[in-house]
Amino acid sequence: MEEAQKHYVTSDRGLAITYDPALREAFLAAFDGPPVDAWPLFDAMAGLPLALIRGANSDLLSPATAAEMCRRRPNMIFADVPGRAHIPFLDEPESLDALKRWLEALQ
Repeated sequence: MEEAQKHYVTSDRGLAITYDPALREAFLAAFDGPPVDAWPLFDAMAGLPLALIRGANSDLLSPATAAEMCRRRPNMIFADVPGRAHIPFLDEPESLDALKRWLEALQ
């Protein structure tokens, strides 16, 4: 129910989504072509404060990939948000704690 309330509003035509439906097409287009090795981009952020907030039910960012990110950056702030899919709402206690710690690391 919480997710439905965040993504839909009542309009004069019934339910309306609160986000751009074209996001789906852009997301799917990202998978066209050969796979891209993103590790060099991740590794290039060495020395910068990083935080990873992962929805524990994500079907895009696997637990193994998150573990490898943590292995490569043991000082990275990490939160695995239970009960959320790929994109947490960022209002969960785990998300808020990670964001607070990341903002503090920027100072």
